[in-house]
Amino acid sequence: MVERATRRPSPRSTARVAATALLVVLAGCSAESGDDADAACSPPRPAPPAETALMPDGLSFDRIGTVTRVVSTEGHITVRAVAAKPLDEVTVLIQDAVTAAGYRPAGMDNEGFEAEVFFTSGSYAAGQAIVRRAECEDRWDIDLVLIDPDVVPAPPALPTTTTETP
Repeated sequence: MVERATRRPSPRSTARVAATALLVVLAGCSAESGDDADAACSPPRPAPPAETALMPDGLSFDRIGTVTRVVSTEGHITVRAVAAKPLDEVTVLIQDAVTAAGYRPAGMDNEGFEAEVFFTSGSYAAGQAIVRRAECEDRWDIDLVLIDPDVVPAPPALPTTTTETP
C-alpha cells in the first residue's frame, strides 16, 4: 500500500487565498452599488404623451423639469416630475405653472430639504405640490395633486338685493 503524503497549506498561502477572495467580494459589491447608483441617477424617463395629455390646460412643466407620470383618478390629477434646479427656484416655477393653468396660489412652506406649495380654485382648496430631495444629488422629486378643473363646482351666485320703493 502506498501512502500519500498530505501537505498542509502554509499560513501565508491561506492568507493570500483569503485576501484574494475578499477583494473579489468587495469588487463585486462596489460594482453592484455603483450600477444601482448609476441607474437611479440616469436621466428621468418622460411620461408618454397619452399621460401628459391628462394635465389641465395651461399647465406646463417645461421650465421646471421632466414629467415622469400623470394619473387622473376620481376628480384629481396627479403629476410626478423630477427637477434639477435649486429648491427655491423649483417652488416658484411650480407656483407659476399651476397659476397659468387657472389655479391660485394659497401658500408655500419651504424647509430647505422639502417644500409644499398650496393652491385654490374659487373657494376650494384645489391642490398641493410636495417637493422632496431625490436619491440623486441636485435633483428633486415633485408630486403635484390638483382637483380636476372639470369637476370643481362653479362658485355660488351672490345674492342680489333689491330695494323696494313705497
